[in-house]
Amino acid sequence: TTSNANISTTSSNSAKHEKASMCMCHLEQRGGINGFSIGGYFCPTCESKYCELPTECSICHLTLVSAPHLARSYHFLFPIEQFIEVTLDELPSQKCFACQHAFDEQKHKSIFKCTSCNNIFCFECDLF
Repeated sequence: TTSNANISTTSSNSAKHEKASMCMCHLEQRGGINGFSIGGYFCPTCESKYCELPTECSICHLTLVSAPHLARSYHFLFPIEQFIEVTLDELPSQKCFACQHAFDEQKHKSIFKCTSCNNIFCFECDLF
């Protein structure tokens, strides 16, 4: 499924977009008269109308998202490099950069270092 930020809204000059119509989500729920509105988002592929984003078009299965949704999720498309495991005696700092807990040998068996910023993280913060 692909994302597309070029979703047309009812602000376009098209006459069919200015008339009240029922969105696909209310049509599937048999929402009756409550599903009719002038506002909404139209699938750029099949012109199906939806009242909320993000959603998947039930006709052509295109993932419909707004530009702000796409911008907020952009950094997840490029994962960070794997952290390297270090020992307690190699540490420049004796506490985790994220949670600020001090490292001890019994509790912190695994300690990790970011290759980009060189900050040190405990196992729990590395998982996050």
